[in-house]
Amino acid sequence: METDVIVIGSGAAGLTAAITARQLGLEVLVLEKTGHFGGTTAYSGGAPWIPCNHVMQQIGLTDTREAAQTYLKAVLGEAYVPDLVETYLDEAPRMLKFLEDHSAVRFKPFPLPDYESGLPGAAKCRSLLTVEFDGRQLGARLNELRMPLPQLMLFGSMQIEGADIHPMRHALKTWAGFRHTARVMRRFVMDRLVHGRGTRIVNGNALAARLFHSAIQSGATLWNHAPAVELLQSNGAVTGVVVQRQGQRINVSARRGVLLASGGYGANEQLRARYIPMAQHHHSLQPEGNVGDGVRLGAAVGGFHDPRHAGDCIWTPVSLHRPPGGGLVKYPHIFIDRAMPGCIAVDPSGRRFVNEGTSYQTFVGTMHARGFTRVHLVASRDFVRKYGLGLARPAPFSERPYVESGHLIEAPTLEALAAKIGVPPRALVETVQRFNEGAARGEDPEFGKGADAHSRFRGDQTHGPNPSVAPVGEGPYYALALHPGDLSTVGGLATNGRAEVLDEEGRAIPGLYAAGLDMNSIMRGKYPGGGSSIGPAMTFGYIAAQQMAQPRVAAPVRAQEVTA
Repeated sequence: METDVIVIGSGAAGLTAAITARQLGLEVLVLEKTGHFGGTTAYSGGAPWIPCNHVMQQIGLTDTREAAQTYLKAVLGEAYVPDLVETYLDEAPRMLKFLEDHSAVRFKPFPLPDYESGLPGAAKCRSLLTVEFDGRQLGARLNELRMPLPQLMLFGSMQIEGADIHPMRHALKTWAGFRHTARVMRRFVMDRLVHGRGTRIVNGNALAARLFHSAIQSGATLWNHAPAVELLQSNGAVTGVVVQRQGQRINVSARRGVLLASGGYGANEQLRARYIPMAQHHHSLQPEGNVGDGVRLGAAVGGFHDPRHAGDCIWTPVSLHRPPGGGLVKYPHIFIDRAMPGCIAVDPSGRRFVNEGTSYQTFVGTMHARGFTRVHLVASRDFVRKYGLGLARPAPFSERPYVESGHLIEAPTLEALAAKIGVPPRALVETVQRFNEGAARGEDPEFGKGADAHSRFRGDQTHGPNPSVAPVGEGPYYALALHPGDLSTVGGLATNGRAEVLDEEGRAIPGLYAAGLDMNSIMRGKYPGGGSSIGPAMTFGYIAAQQMAQPRVAAPVRAQEVTA
């Protein structure tokens, strides 16, 4: 069998490449090893970080390449690689426009500040949100789309986006909240009756769905249950893939090239133990198929997997729940609870250690730096009923099942709570008292929660004077254990600005490309803004397709990437 382009993996990088290649007139085969398309993207927030995007103009904002470059130099420091970063700054806006012109992918503006909002060049609305998608457009293939993490949905398959949270919290308090909640619930009930599941698709699942739908419409061939076994080579060039499908091994030739976009190695315990800090205490949320196939395949033909960045990840604090029926549920604490006013995080000494509203990357990075394998969120019952905590949803949902299962720890006083979570009682009481003194004025003198644009944005915008800060109220009190975790690994293979995989000497391997989590992140373990992985994934998938649409150049290309 022969085709022009083979894409290994079906997340944002792979499907963007497939759509682009089809629009450029190439035949495309997408290989997905699991039964579901969408990859890690389907679990994500689906908000690509795209400097100088045209979408922000819808809300009157603008950006410049110079500002974005200044910001990335400030964030990345010595990890700034001009070939990669500057290619990204040039091509990301073009990729965005290309997809909007040639696919069903649509984004909407989101005035989220960059995560390091105090650095020069920081801006708002570089992170974009995916417009919700009607899953009914996929027809029978809806069941082939990877669902979001169940713990991030309601009633089994009801997807919720950020814009739903405030009105749903006020469903019984305001007419607008009731109207919005009733509309979403009515759609969900009808979907369950007709389709057996919700079909209103949002966040990263909407991005995966829009890309999947567009790839189908473009005429790309998409195989699931089709793992790539090895790469085929001829005279040093990658020429195809050995695929396991329906019990047989099939050699598929690629006239223009092969793209590795299989999604990292978050589900591979051996690789995690080798590269991830405090791996035995760490919890990943990556899909079951993400075991490092792309890195393995690429390394087998000479691709360089830089050990200095192999352990780079998108970190997130994770809480754990062991339901009465068995199993383990991992809940990622992106922002919804810890950034809200009236919640603090304490370390094993009972002291605060971080701005609770900081990025998930910085939160866990601080845990790593301090050697903390477990910390706790602490809040009052009023907080839990208003905002929720972990898997415990706000009122009218009850927190009791999660107290009884041990997910939440409850106590009538701070001293009693401290004893239950194993921190010094006096230290916890003093921590809360000290925090409350400043919080009464809307201030956090110790860590500046709500003082920076980012953590302030993440708070409750109906609360003042500081949306992110309020005193920890009266008891009873609740604590929730947080562990270091990750949303995905990002330490893939070395590439140049053309998405070509490089060997250890910096030479391009003809016919082999990498994007997404199979490509060593251009951010080098830093995280400048929401979607700093998805944005480059889509962009370098787009670049790889553009490269494969050109006549193949036999001479290897040397790049500076490996030495950076």
